[in-house]
Amino acid sequence: MEANVTDTLLTRLADFYAPLEPGDIPKEVMEKARRVLMDFLCETAAGFKEGELAAICNAYAREIGGREEATILCDGAKVPAPGAAMAMGVMAHSIELDDGHRWGTSHPAVAVIPAVLALGEKRGVSFPEILKGIVIGYDVMLRAARAINPSHLKRGFHSTGTCGTLGAAAGCASILALPADRFAYAVSMGGLQSAGLQEMLHDHPGIKPLQPGKAALAGVLASELALRGAKSPRTLFEGHHGWFKAMCAGECSEEALTGELGRRWEILLTYTKLYPTCRHCHAAIDLAREARSALGCTEREVESLSVRTYRLGIVEVGQVFLPDTFEEAMFSMPFSLAVALRKGNVTLQDYTPELLRDEELRRVAAAVTIDEDERMNAVYPEERGAWLRLVLKDGRSFEKAVPVAKGEPENPVTDGDLTEKLTAMLAPYYPPEFVEGLWKICVDSAMDRVEYRHILDHFGRFHTP
Repeated sequence: MEANVTDTLLTRLADFYAPLEPGDIPKEVMEKARRVLMDFLCETAAGFKEGELAAICNAYAREIGGREEATILCDGAKVPAPGAAMAMGVMAHSIELDDGHRWGTSHPAVAVIPAVLALGEKRGVSFPEILKGIVIGYDVMLRAARAINPSHLKRGFHSTGTCGTLGAAAGCASILALPADRFAYAVSMGGLQSAGLQEMLHDHPGIKPLQPGKAALAGVLASELALRGAKSPRTLFEGHHGWFKAMCAGECSEEALTGELGRRWEILLTYTKLYPTCRHCHAAIDLAREARSALGCTEREVESLSVRTYRLGIVEVGQVFLPDTFEEAMFSMPFSLAVALRKGNVTLQDYTPELLRDEELRRVAAAVTIDEDERMNAVYPEERGAWLRLVLKDGRSFEKAVPVAKGEPENPVTDGDLTEKLTAMLAPYYPPEFVEGLWKICVDSAMDRVEYRHILDHFGRFHTP
């Protein structure tokens, strides 16, 4: 039996990732890791202020107590590493502004980075080692997600939760410098813990952050058990009762999982979100902002607003037209379009209780029509675009389609775009020095001069216990 399990899809991944040193990873990949870390840290800071579930999870982690291994950022409590990872994952996903990957339909930062930071703090590893853990965690998670989607999503799974366990385990295995055999066992144990359903989109979507938080916790647990000698199936993916069969009924791609190792770094193919909504809203929001600018109008002049997009987007963001809560609004394309037409943007501050009750915004949201576009279905996920037609009461109109939203690898954000987003996002809660100082640490400083304690100290200056 042993000979049959030493050359599997999982062991091929482990054989590649386990020996990597920070210097083996291309410079542009490590630079992208610095920026996704920066983005994640700011989302965590905002989620600490806004997230209802985050407050519950932080309190629970403190209540459990235990060995002081890792810090819950913003909260400041030092708790066992699995609890810190869970709490930070929940905080960062609370505002729907974290990065994503359209081929894997998942959000990597909120599953991978909390686990890497928590275990990295516990082990005292270097900043380059933390960045390497992030890169490897992203690569494993997103390759796995790419391999099973969109079939996986259509079956009702939440890829951030299900695939995040593998990425978090891989990132943590890298932090622990596990050899290839134990690296494989860690990722396998991550896979055994895969969980997450999309049903939360239809009732109490505010629970959604629990799934990446749990994925981060699972990754820490899996790597710690592998370090201590626990073993797990190396036939995780292709086995008779394996991950592929369970997650997508065999509708999968082995090449997407293991192809072009070292040449296709998935972190370079992630997108940056500019609006606090589900990503499926973003192409249409881009168009609504452009229409507002071109026509010089606001929502009060709107007669009709029509959108065409792909089926999976409609399922996730085309069901709620008149949201009653912040969480529902993040998954409402119609309401987000109404906000974009009024404000010229969509920010965290645009989902206040007062705006959610605003009669004119609700009138426009109710007037939106969303239809399925077969061509967009056919090209998904290579394109995740939208077509929009806006007609004003005076007869003027705007009509346009885009293949992808701003922030995708084909239409990337600049460093200026990113800092503008982060500064505006945190403006109600923190002075500009918070973002400026964090950017200097995470992005501008020489990599070998940075330590994770510098980030912890920076957060500590802006948060009182």
